[in-house]
Amino acid sequence: MDASTGTQPVSTSFRSAQELRPALVSREMRYWLMKPDARLRRHVYCYFLAQPMSSPCADAAAYKKEELLIPDGHSEIVFNIAGAYERRASGSSARAVMRHSYLIGGRSHSVLTRDLERVTVAGVKLDPRCLHRLIGSPLTEFSDTTLSLSDLNHRALLDLEDAVASAGYSPRLVADVLDEFFLQVLPYLPRVNGRIDSLLRHIQSSRGALSIMQWAREHRIDPRYIERTFSAMIGMTPKRYARVIRFKHAYHELVTGKVPADAVHLDGYYDRSHFNKEFKTFIGATPTARMTAVLSQATSISDALLESELASA
Repeated sequence: MDASTGTQPVSTSFRSAQELRPALVSREMRYWLMKPDARLRRHVYCYFLAQPMSSPCADAAAYKKEELLIPDGHSEIVFNIAGAYERRASGSSARAVMRHSYLIGGRSHSVLTRDLERVTVAGVKLDPRCLHRLIGSPLTEFSDTTLSLSDLNHRALLDLEDAVASAGYSPRLVADVLDEFFLQVLPYLPRVNGRIDSLLRHIQSSRGALSIMQWAREHRIDPRYIERTFSAMIGMTPKRYARVIRFKHAYHELVTGKVPADAVHLDGYYDRSHFNKEFKTFIGATPTARMTAVLSQATSISDALLESELASA
């Protein structure tokens, strides 16, 4: 038994070679996606590890390329193992140099990242309610921004940061460390709010095409209570969260060709103009620019994450 937590050690699940194949490989980096233990999949979407290729990239121009990461409705804990990179909100010129590990409570817009040197990061995408319960703070306090783990000063997460750093060059070990942590802490976290649970399920099952006011009336719940409580647990208002979920599905259908490009707007949007406006809000470019490769940023990581998530849904 762990004397500090009173919990029994847990055994983590075996991962096949198929599960440990990198999701992306380029000249500069490998990007791994690892599934959590089956017992965690209601709370944790995936683990990830990005690491440079074994030999340094000879082309300095590789560090000029930005990667665009679209919002997906998940919270994140990102562990910076080595190196530095820039991070900025889409549409903003303000750049932050990231050398530390951090949390993202709720991200409702796209961000752009650019490596400044050879970078290794690991992390976890998880249900915002899980992060809210874990840290015991409203996620609205760091919505659409990052919170350094050192500033949060959460002892268990700082210990986890050290453990991930020790395992950080092996995707299997990173996944095992994160599995062990979440399997130990989740049973002891406070219970979730049933009303917010229900609203979240309705938003997700409708793929974001839900009237929040109508839902509140049907369930006889004060809309102000819903907005305040949902924002604290998810990091954004229910209306904004629904927009993120709706856009995520529409973006995936557009880039994978699962729905004809001229029909994507039918999935929860009033018309083509409405879809184009939302697309530009979240991406900073038009659907045409994305589909004709005019968009200057890479979208490979977001595309791989969405393909993995929605294919297994």
